[in-house]
Formats: sequence, structure tokens, C-alpha cells
Amino acid sequence: MTGWKEAKMRIRAIVGATLACLCGAALAASGEWLSLGSKHWSPSVFSKSGIGTQNARAEARVTREEIQGWCENWAPGDRGCVQRELSSPEAKATYRASADCTRGRITAVDGETYTLAGRWDNSDIGGGRTRWRDRNGRIVGRDNASGGLGIAQQWEVLCPEGRGTARSAPTVQAPMAQPPALRAPHPAVAMAHSFAVGEVVYARSGPAWVRGRVTHLSQLAGPRGPEIAYGVTLDSGERGVLPPHMLRKAPRR
Repeated sequence: MTGWKEAKMRIRAIVGATLACLCGAALAASGEWLSLGSKHWSPSVFSKSGIGTQNARAEARVTREEIQGWCENWAPGDRGCVQRELSSPEAKATYRASADCTRGRITAVDGETYTLAGRWDNSDIGGGRTRWRDRNGRIVGRDNASGGLGIAQQWEVLCPEGRGTARSAPTVQAPMAQPPALRAPHPAVAMAHSFAVGEVVYARSGPAWVRGRVTHLSQLAGPRGPEIAYGVTLDSGERGVLPPHMLRKAPRR
């Protein structure tokens, strides 16, 4: 009997470890990441819990594939780039972010806590995405140096739209049991061209148009109602969620 009990315990341990590996692989395959900024590689999410609740958490690590893509973009021809980046302490770190989705608070990967302060207008990049205040009450800019859109991206992973998340100023709101279906955008903001998941497109990146691929669809709160946005991974290795007007159809060959 003792031998049988030990065998069952070993089986349970093996099954548990297998499930943990499969869950981590599924998250990595889903393409989720935590933004470290537009000029940094993006660690892939391997663990999530409490998504859309007052105790949402995510953990991420960088992969060799991500670093390879980053090196090809930022250090082409540098044969030592991949190994050098992989050997850095940053590449070995686990990046963590957490949020209270019901009150509009996030502790980002930099360890700082930010408070939701509405959404950005459409006068610049990131229109419709969340805007944040730091602990001193200052708005975190959406430019690359300030990193406000990186915080917004982490919030989107932790608190997907429609899961009881705060919409503007922090308010107490009970989490919803099920996320609502994606609503059609307001007719006034509907675009003549739409983009499908997996489609090759050109995305606006600064002054240039860079080739990439659509990875997922999102819904943002625009000034005239719900708007569809597109998750895009560029050939340069950068990722982001962009409104339709910042995308172009790739020319047919």
C-alpha cells in the first residue's frame, strides 16, 4: 500500500508539473507581453491571475526569439548582440505588474504605482488609450521617453476592456462575471477598410510606415463611441495597439 501511495503522489506531481508547463506555453503562444518601452525588447507573459479584478497580476520573461528580433532591428550585423543581451541581468529578470482594475490603479514593471486619469485624445499617438498619473499627481506623457503608453499596455493585459475595469477616474465597481461581446463601432468612426488577424499591414511608427502583422483586435473608448483598434507586431520587433488610421493595407504582389 505504501508503494502505491508513493506512486500516486509521483503521478500527481508529474501531472501538476505538466499542466503548469502547458499553461505557460499557452500564454507564450498567445503573444501577450509586458511593455518595457518602444526601444526595448518585450518579455513574454508566462503567468497571469485575477485578470479584470482588484487583484490582477502578470509575470513575464524575455525569450531568445524576442532578443534575436531586437538585435536584428537595433544592432544588425552585430554577431555578439544576442549572447550579450541574453547574458545581461535584465534578460534573466522576471518582470511583474499588478493592478486593481476596479479602482484604476496599477503597479507597473518599474515598481511604481500609477492612477488612472482618463484617456488620451486623438491629437497624437495612443489616442483612446489610458492615461496615467504618477504618485506626485503628474500626468505620465505618451512619448517614448515618458513611457505612458507602456503603462497603458500593461493595464490592457491586466484589465482587458469590459471586465469590470475603471473607465476614467478611479471608482469602485464590481467585476463583471462575463466580458460583454465586442460592440460595433459608432458609424461616424467606422472605417472603409478593416484588417484581419494575421494580415500583413504597414503601421505608422514615428515618421515612417513599417511592415508588420495584425495579432489581435481590441475595443477602445473613442470620443464618439467604441472604436476598434488593432494589435500589431512590426517586423522591427516593436508591438503596439493602433487605431485604423495608423494602418495601411500592404500592397499586393
